[in-house]
Amino acid sequence: MKPDDGNPATLEARLSVKPRALFLLCIVLTCLLYRPALADYPIEVIELQARPLEEILPVIRPFAGPDGTVTGMGNSLVVKAAPARLREIRQLLAELDRPPHRLLITVGNQGDKAARSSGYSARADIRVGDAQVGINSPGYPVDETRARLDLHDRNIQDRRNSSYRVQALEGQPAYIRSGMRMPLHETQVYYNNGIPYVRDATQWHDVSSGFYVVPRLNGDAVTLEILQHDDRAGRGQGVIRTQSAATVVRGRLGEWVELGGIDTSSQQRQGGLGQSQTARDSSTRQIQVRVECIDCQ
Repeated sequence: MKPDDGNPATLEARLSVKPRALFLLCIVLTCLLYRPALADYPIEVIELQARPLEEILPVIRPFAGPDGTVTGMGNSLVVKAAPARLREIRQLLAELDRPPHRLLITVGNQGDKAARSSGYSARADIRVGDAQVGINSPGYPVDETRARLDLHDRNIQDRRNSSYRVQALEGQPAYIRSGMRMPLHETQVYYNNGIPYVRDATQWHDVSSGFYVVPRLNGDAVTLEILQHDDRAGRGQGVIRTQSAATVVRGRLGEWVELGGIDTSSQQRQGGLGQSQTARDSSTRQIQVRVECIDCQ
């Protein structure tokens, strides 16, 4: 019986190679060309399940040891290493190669402001015969001696709390901001051929609060790279009060971690004939952050 060597279907079947077999062949050739002097360890192909190759490869590569290699192709790691090293790599992948956790990040701002003012002022118009002596008085003519003493003691406290929350994936940056645009009016004077002209201009400035953060988990410990800012309109027209903090902090899931704070205080004292006044102002700003895991077991 004659072989079907001339049959086109048979020839196509002999020449066809399964994609998986071709993939493994490329891996073997790559490893042989990459490090021909390595120990004769078996080649392991580990398919990644959740994380991209470019994220996992730099972390795993040092664990192959001086006589091993870790390369990548597609979405798989190609490992040629000692058995002990290979077991260590598989254990590490069990921790790393998983879907990133969903995190809820809360940044809180707490501000306390206190102002206290106390003192006295005295006014008097003293008649001495036909003469008149005035103390802290406008000096209007009076028929008889008169005096007045004013005492004051004012205490003002103001508290401002705000918080911002954003969901983020572990290891991925997140940003949240809220605020408004505030007009700032400017008057510009310019000259044309020696003649002055005045031009009014309005510029719009963003007055916002929020934060930028990159969270990373290691068990129940979390590391945060965070940039926080809090801008708000001041009391005067065209005044914008700003506050910001940038840092890297560590903490535990569910716990508040302090990012920083600002404490300011001032004291003024005025005195003179028949009057005295003392004023004290203090303000405290604290910034805290808390990270909660939404889908952690």
